[in-house]
Amino acid sequence: MKSSRVEALQGAIRRLKVGSPDHLFLEKELFNTEAGIRGEQRLRKKFIEFYFPEGYEIIWNNCLSLNQWPIQIDGLLLTEKVAIIIESKNISGELYFDNDTREFYRVDTTGLKTVMDNPAIQVEKHIRFMKAWFAAHSIQLPVDGLLVFTSKQSELKTLPKNIRTCRHHHMIELLFKIIKEYKPPTNLRPSLEYTKNLIESNQTPFVQKPILVQYSIKPELLARGIFCEHCDTPTVVKHLRSWRCLQCGLVDNHSPVRAVLEYFSLFGGPISNQNIRDFTGIKDRHAVKRLLTLNDFEKTGQKRHSRYSLK
Repeated sequence: MKSSRVEALQGAIRRLKVGSPDHLFLEKELFNTEAGIRGEQRLRKKFIEFYFPEGYEIIWNNCLSLNQWPIQIDGLLLTEKVAIIIESKNISGELYFDNDTREFYRVDTTGLKTVMDNPAIQVEKHIRFMKAWFAAHSIQLPVDGLLVFTSKQSELKTLPKNIRTCRHHHMIELLFKIIKEYKPPTNLRPSLEYTKNLIESNQTPFVQKPILVQYSIKPELLARGIFCEHCDTPTVVKHLRSWRCLQCGLVDNHSPVRAVLEYFSLFGGPISNQNIRDFTGIKDRHAVKRLLTLNDFEKTGQKRHSRYSLK
């Protein structure tokens, strides 16, 4: 029932003044987020070519934690010899790794240089995490990593020293090469199925910060109202027993529920009846109470002290 990362960004963008600094910044964030999703999809599609008769398990989109240390890993390949972390980055342009300063930067088609977070360091951290996680669960399995650039317009001009790196069309052969470098186990290890089930049972969903908190956006900058999915204007109102857009006439009874979910993604929770009335422009507190009650939000408190959260 929660809004996705893309939906949360879209909700914030359409409520901000077009061309404002926050609006322009979130548009870039949305572009990068969607590019990352497309890159992960391209990675999974390419992985179909991985044929390994000796047996393996692949786990996508891992969210694990060790004490207070949370991580997200795009792909984790489990074999009898080694576990391989697969991290994808959908970044275009000429890509450079400076192995002296450990900086990573891109030069685009206009010659503009942009310094970015070094994804090779991210893979190193994930390798260190998985080694510690396996040790904490008494699993003796070596851990390696592979950084994969999925953009068709990327060109690797230099490579990092410590992390194997490639474009996505080289991924399969490099995975085989990594596996080949490790010797068969001499000690008794848990089965791959056991290890996979253990990892999957310990998944801890990543908690995304509310958009306004993460990007320090002032609440008063957001437009209020219930947006229409068809004409994208905040002109949806209650009309008899339905919800109708005054701009285009679309009847959409789910629009107020989307507005409540949008509030959670922007501000977080728990929320009050007054919060939703101020955000949506609905004046009838009883209508908001029915909206929050009938749509199975989790309620605490009574009467004016009632608060609602996502389940």
